[in-house]
Amino acid sequence: MIRRMIVLPFIASTLVAGLLWAGPVFKTDDALLICGDSITEQKVYSVYIEDYLLMCQGVAGIKTMQFGWGGDTAQHFAGHMKNDVLTLFPTVATTSYGMNDSGYDIVNPETEKNYRSGLTKIVETFKNANTRLVIIGSPGAVDPFYFKNPKHRNVNARDFNQTLERLVAVGKQVAQANGMLFADLHTPMMDAMIKAKAKFGQDYPVPGSNDGVHGEPQGHLVMAYGFLRAMGFDGNIGTITYDAANGTATASDGHRIVSANGDRIVVESHRYPFCFFNGSLDADKADALSGLNNWHYGNAAILPFLPFNKDLNRYVLIVKSLKSPRARITWGEQSKVFTAEQLAAGINLAAEFLKNPFVKPFMEVNKAVEQKQAFETMFLKDYLSEKEPNLLRSLPSKEASIKAVEAGFRDIHKGLLENCSKAVHPVTHTIKIEEQ
Repeated sequence: MIRRMIVLPFIASTLVAGLLWAGPVFKTDDALLICGDSITEQKVYSVYIEDYLLMCQGVAGIKTMQFGWGGDTAQHFAGHMKNDVLTLFPTVATTSYGMNDSGYDIVNPETEKNYRSGLTKIVETFKNANTRLVIIGSPGAVDPFYFKNPKHRNVNARDFNQTLERLVAVGKQVAQANGMLFADLHTPMMDAMIKAKAKFGQDYPVPGSNDGVHGEPQGHLVMAYGFLRAMGFDGNIGTITYDAANGTATASDGHRIVSANGDRIVVESHRYPFCFFNGSLDADKADALSGLNNWHYGNAAILPFLPFNKDLNRYVLIVKSLKSPRARITWGEQSKVFTAEQLAAGINLAAEFLKNPFVKPFMEVNKAVEQKQAFETMFLKDYLSEKEPNLLRSLPSKEASIKAVEAGFRDIHKGLLENCSKAVHPVTHTIKIEEQ
């Protein structure tokens, strides 16, 4: 299979924490490491980021890995990262700490000092290990309806979100001081949560219905959005242009017109639009927002309150020279009618048709990514960080055998990385245009 790969260009106008990053964010064969606490260990937003890199942008040869550790803080991660994550030789890394660093209390100067020190140590340690770029992610937010403060019952969600907002400022300062990028996850999380609760009610969960901290898929989509925006993606997935006057069609890079016969355009796409789902894994927008029993567990339900499709997921159809005032567009199982003016300006297929021909292949790749990231938790956290050091201390004479086990884990991991890349296949799909 031949698959077009690209090197991600940095968007010159992207301003993150007052810093313009010089040069491409990603380069061919980069190794991206997604680090954080138990929210990262949920392996949801980290899967979305890997999905986006693999399918939507096709960054050449990139290896994405996650390292989430429940209860971790910036200081603790800085202390153990040499023994685990740095053995993967990351060239780019993201971090998301702050929840545990806060102590779940009202912020104070000592909290800010320790958090700043921990983040600074992380950046310095990555730099010394030849990691080219660190994207410091802020903590997210907690849900005022579900938040159960595990340490300070007198500190409610409003007070604690103010603490997290203070830590956002600290993370931004550390990024600026060290020439790194910053991803604000707190602000879009608060914005989406306020708007979603106004629409669906105060019991609508974004950060999480269990404890108000650990996010539902829609909360994780907000986190992925924050990191991907900080990475500088321009959001262009592809553009298909059809001229109704002569029946010809063209496609942008990553896509190929197979045929354009009458009102049917057959396209082969090597880059996918990002796909969404509701709790039943049905990517139909109406179902995702209709109040089904499991509606709030789907990432599609947050889309009206998050500009994910607008900023990151534009798969555009342009139709020129229509003779009629409108046309019906059919893509996959869904059909919609648009005006000639809308079609001439371009419609975003990824936003208008959530149940589309890419959903099934997207979910197949997503499954491979989930399996790989589950293995990474077992290997990096459970074995490399905890079990192997204990074995080496208790059985020093068996070091060679113990290291052979580690080598076996690394070989399995290499195969899982390859499986994720191999799971991405070109998708051939049909766009039908019927003038009304």
